[in-house]
Amino acid sequence: MDNITHSLVGALTAESALAFLKIKSPDQEVSRRTRISFWLSALIANNFCDIDFVISLFLKPTHLQYLLHHRGHTHTFILAPLEAALIFLGFWGWGKIRKVSWEKRELWGMGFLSFLGIVLHLLLDSLNQYGIHPFWPFYNGWIYADMMFIVEPWLWVTLLPLLFFASHNKYLRAFLGSIFIAGLGLIWFSGFIPWAIALAVTLWSAILFLLFMYYGNHTRLAICYSAISLICLTFSLESHWVKKEIRERFEAEQPGVLVNDVILSPFPSNPVCWYVVTVETLPTRINIKLRRGVVTLFSNLYSPEDCLHLVSKKENFSKTHPQVIWTTEIKLPLEELKRLSKENCVAAAQLKFLRAPFWYRQEGKLYLADLRFETGTRGNFSKMEIPSHPSDCPRFVPPWLEPRSDLLND
Repeated sequence: MDNITHSLVGALTAESALAFLKIKSPDQEVSRRTRISFWLSALIANNFCDIDFVISLFLKPTHLQYLLHHRGHTHTFILAPLEAALIFLGFWGWGKIRKVSWEKRELWGMGFLSFLGIVLHLLLDSLNQYGIHPFWPFYNGWIYADMMFIVEPWLWVTLLPLLFFASHNKYLRAFLGSIFIAGLGLIWFSGFIPWAIALAVTLWSAILFLLFMYYGNHTRLAICYSAISLICLTFSLESHWVKKEIRERFEAEQPGVLVNDVILSPFPSNPVCWYVVTVETLPTRINIKLRRGVVTLFSNLYSPEDCLHLVSKKENFSKTHPQVIWTTEIKLPLEELKRLSKENCVAAAQLKFLRAPFWYRQEGKLYLADLRFETGTRGNFSKMEIPSHPSDCPRFVPPWLEPRSDLLND
């Protein structure tokens, strides 16, 4: 997920911890220092895993190293205690230097929020099609939930009103309010979101705003957690339903076809329109077919053509079902993929990241990329030129399992 969402979730956990202190010790006032330390520890922890990106700015890794190490070891459960300890020790050390006498409950709170923030970051990053491998070194495979876009405004407009009312600082309130207004502005005027969806998001946020204005902090938190759960449940059920439908329909309509993977990503704010990428093994088991397109859940209300025209002016597509249109279809020899994996160390390393791998030759050069990121509106960031005979093999290749090990080891 984006770092704004990570930060908002961190602020939510900080407010929850502060509410717990008030319940546990109703006669003891929560100090400004406690509030600031809880917020800071939660905000830092919920973004700390992305330190791999900050490190890359200094180490200047190759493009391949970035693909393999972003959301890498810092996004694993086994390192979560260490990362949380570093955050906690940072606050403890700062307190020693500034001669701050931390209360016991402040230390416990900062430690708990630091660890919780790391775990929540991993969970949120697992929700989209990019994936993580959180169980290294016990299991090195990728985990993809395929249920939410990397930036999800439904979460923004749910969390921001709560934090606006929870804040005791007028400048922080102004900052949160400006993000909220800017977010709604993008929803209405970006051109990517239908007016009906934009209206639904606006009404949702208005209802929450009124509820948060009327009720106290504990009830606000309960409403917010319920709303977030409902959003996640909705996207999760839709993702599961679409995957099941596509698999069953393809295998029924094309006897002998094996659907290896159905990759999904919803449009921002839009649970009706979804990007879909499929990886299929054809009946002869000689070729694989990859397709990219758009699927809609309610074609009688919003056709897949309407969904596509929100993000692209492309008119060349094939329609195999009222709910699905395909904008890209690629057929490739499976043996060549296996050969690249076995004989070319650069390609083998890149295949540890590629979930929908495709390759092509242009001007005598071989390129390897992932169809997930072939959006057409901008370059495919996963694309790499593969040397025919690499003189040097990549260094520091992590032990991730290839997403398409089912094809490579078949």
